[in-house]
Amino acid sequence: MKRKIKNTFGALYANDNLTKKERGPEWEKLEIALKDKNITNIGILAPYDTGKSSFLLSFFKNWNFNTSERIIRKLKFQRECYRFVSVPNFFEDIKDKKKSVIELEKDILDQLLLESRASRIRFPDSQIRRIHSINLLIVIVSYLLILLLIGIVSNGKFIINPNKFLNSIGLLILAVFGFVIYYMFLHSLNKLSLQLSTKFKVNSATINADLVPSSKIKDGDKFVEYNDELRYFFDKSGERFIIFEDLDRYNNPLIFQRLRALNKRLNSFRKSPIVFIYTLKDSAFSKDMKNTDASNENYAAEARGKFFDYTISIFPLHNLENSIDEFYEQRKQCGHALLINEKYFYGVGKYIHDKREIISIMSDVDIYAQKLNLAAIKNKESQEEAFNKLFGLMIYKNVYSADFDKLIIGKSFLSQLILDKKEIFDDVKSCLSVQDELIESDAWSCIFQYVDRNNFEDFAFSEKIKADLERLFNHPILFYLITNDLLCEDYHNYLSPTFFSLNSPKDRSFINKVLSHQVIKRTEQLENPLKVLTYLNQVNADYTYAYSVDLLIELFRQADVWNQIRHAKVILSEVRRRKDYKFIYQFLLQDSNLSKREKIAYIYNSWDTFFDDVLRTNLKIRKMVIDYILEGMVEKEDRFGRMIRYLKKSDFLNKKDVQKALIGKLTFSKLYTQKYYLLVKESHQVYLFSDLNIFLFKPRILKILIKKGWYKRNYKNFELIVHMKLLNHNKKEKFNIAPSYVEKYIIQYFNEHNLSKEKYREIIKILY
Repeated sequence: MKRKIKNTFGALYANDNLTKKERGPEWEKLEIALKDKNITNIGILAPYDTGKSSFLLSFFKNWNFNTSERIIRKLKFQRECYRFVSVPNFFEDIKDKKKSVIELEKDILDQLLLESRASRIRFPDSQIRRIHSINLLIVIVSYLLILLLIGIVSNGKFIINPNKFLNSIGLLILAVFGFVIYYMFLHSLNKLSLQLSTKFKVNSATINADLVPSSKIKDGDKFVEYNDELRYFFDKSGERFIIFEDLDRYNNPLIFQRLRALNKRLNSFRKSPIVFIYTLKDSAFSKDMKNTDASNENYAAEARGKFFDYTISIFPLHNLENSIDEFYEQRKQCGHALLINEKYFYGVGKYIHDKREIISIMSDVDIYAQKLNLAAIKNKESQEEAFNKLFGLMIYKNVYSADFDKLIIGKSFLSQLILDKKEIFDDVKSCLSVQDELIESDAWSCIFQYVDRNNFEDFAFSEKIKADLERLFNHPILFYLITNDLLCEDYHNYLSPTFFSLNSPKDRSFINKVLSHQVIKRTEQLENPLKVLTYLNQVNADYTYAYSVDLLIELFRQADVWNQIRHAKVILSEVRRRKDYKFIYQFLLQDSNLSKREKIAYIYNSWDTFFDDVLRTNLKIRKMVIDYILEGMVEKEDRFGRMIRYLKKSDFLNKKDVQKALIGKLTFSKLYTQKYYLLVKESHQVYLFSDLNIFLFKPRILKILIKKGWYKRNYKNFELIVHMKLLNHNKKEKFNIAPSYVEKYIIQYFNEHNLSKEKYREIIKILY
């Protein structure tokens, strides 16, 4: 008894391990049918995925010829007696039926004629031009035979050197070189024969091309065109049983007519008939019940009876009502523990029956579970929840693959449902509050306790949400996954290995809030900002909801900071919208790789009214932010003087509160005074103070301000400058005052101070 081979987990091919004991009735009927030479068209009927291919493959793997047949097949170099021809239709919407049949015929010819290995021994008279590989063993044997023949003819008298030893060496070298030349000659001859056959071969196809218009040959029956080649192929190959799979998926009866005609032609004058076996669903040849009446309701059975010589119905391998057993079987075959709640097998089993689809789903669960390292989750409840949600996502991936591909870019229907959820929940909650009812949570399972296909129109949902809900109700598998919380806001967690590598519940909670577009009211602290950032980038998260100073700081720490700035701008734009100065202050104070000036610059680039807005707030934090700005201002300026330009636009340094803070720093900090002096001295930008009198207590600062022109050309500053010149005229201080500025205000100064002409001349002399 043969040992039953265990199937590879995740393999989608048909199994060949069924036995006659397992498939007794069908097996025996097929044996009987194949012994009857009048049966040449057999229908294997059953719904899709009931094991038709596995049954036939197992049957023919165990097919036993009698001794004489085996000897004859060996002598004729014949291998298997059967061939599977599979032409599944993945694109069902084919409008041109005739063109569809031609393409089908080409596929069938391709699999029959071209999948057989090219051989001059098995198919010496084939009209199909093929490249014939040369067997090295045959080359060696034939070469040795040639050498033997030469030796016999020459009576072994080959002398190239009187010395026997050297003569033997010489003959050996000649034999080696001769083999190389012989080998190359055979390959050249092989290529030459292919080229000659291309130029001079005349066959039925070329004759047809001469006698029949090319358009008719192109659109004609390919089986007729290659009839002689097919007949020759079956004669030489010894293949008698051809199994056609999935032809009924094309819903094109013409292909069956042409195959039946081909079968009849092939079996003319044959002792051992060619048998065509078709695997079909029971509904093949049938019409929809809506299109039938008493006169033609028996059409399908009659059509099958006329076409097939024999039909065998395959009893399903699993329950057609529910495929729960197949889910169990695949979980059992998996080499890793898949902790999926069995109730979900039963729930999904009502909708998914295809064995290959179930295998793909469970294989995907296994792969993703290993990549996500779900086995390392210590909390058993959390681990089971993770497996259940992964199971739901893998079902979604296999059933709605096109929508799954759009998940990462946020354009899938599932993404839209997640966005709709808050509005749906709020409307349901509002409606229930009127009825003095409370909804337990915003989980999908709770929401759909109150919302269903029959009453969703009664709620105050927007038209868009109503359309989305109707679409959801029309997809029962998706509806099951949603209503059982197998597809939730955290679906992104199962698309990247980073999430489950996070050990911090706080970080996981933050990620889930971001991905579910929950509004985070205050900045959240993160324990591992880098891992969180890596994960959010992997899933292409919307940083509008990533409200965290820690994350913002981490963005600026990245090597590719210029790629991350766009995310930082999104966060800072949200901070601006909220006018969250506490967030700004935490960002300013937190240690990072940025200087104070750089932080202020990044804020200003996303919030161009920042300096004005800070001064308008009544928060105590305002003074701290002003102090920080003033500290950042005196850091070493870049050569473009950006900081001073930012401050000039809002006239920040002329504001009362700012000047008060500036005076305080100049009064109590020598270091700040020195930095401020260097800033004015070296800056490429000029800031215009409206009143220089605030710097009277710091003469050194005042002098450099006047010298560098850091003042507005008004009378108040003119008066101060004149007084400074009068006090220091013996020190020969040069202030470089513009003549136009002097001319504008000298008369006013003369009149207000009642100067004598001598004093006036003295001032003019000092100023110029």
